[in-house]
Amino acid sequence: MNLSSFTIRKSVLLKKLRELSKLSPWNKGSVLELTITDGKLTLVIPGAKYLLDCETKSTAKATIGLSYFLDIIKTQKEIKIKCIITDNTLEIKGLFINIQTTFFETDSILRSIKMPLNYSDWHLLKLEKEGYTEDEIYFNKLNSEVYYAKKALTSNILKTFHLLKIYGLTKKDIKEIIYKKIDL
Repeated sequence: MNLSSFTIRKSVLLKKLRELSKLSPWNKGSVLELTITDGKLTLVIPGAKYLLDCETKSTAKATIGLSYFLDIIKTQKEIKIKCIITDNTLEIKGLFINIQTTFFETDSILRSIKMPLNYSDWHLLKLEKEGYTEDEIYFNKLNSEVYYAKKALTSNILKTFHLLKIYGLTKKDIKEIIYKKIDL
């Protein structure tokens, strides 16, 4: 069984989670990415990243709803909180929580995706060009957003073609112009 853990002062973790929550108050469904590496816990949401010193065991990456995790941490009574991550489960003092994703096998997927807080389709479309793998995109729960960004781009190219075909432009011409301009 894969196992990783981190131990941190509740006040430190709570402070950072509240700050992240304030950054994305309009999105109760924000996904928090927890990355455990040697002596560090990294908390990431789109547009923000905190690196916290703590006691750790092994490396892992997991994702969980930010507001859900914040609520769980608020209810803890201990000064220090120990979180144990196993396959798709997060344990905090006997409380077992199903988490969205865990990854242990290699640290190649432990790379966080750097996105602005108010990212757009353009940012999503550039992820693959910036070297992020399909696994990394999937792990960071951006795969459906990338899919819909691609569909929107295709739809917009088609709309543009219908508007400009009377001037002799083809879909290929429009696609080349757009891909060159937005650096895809």
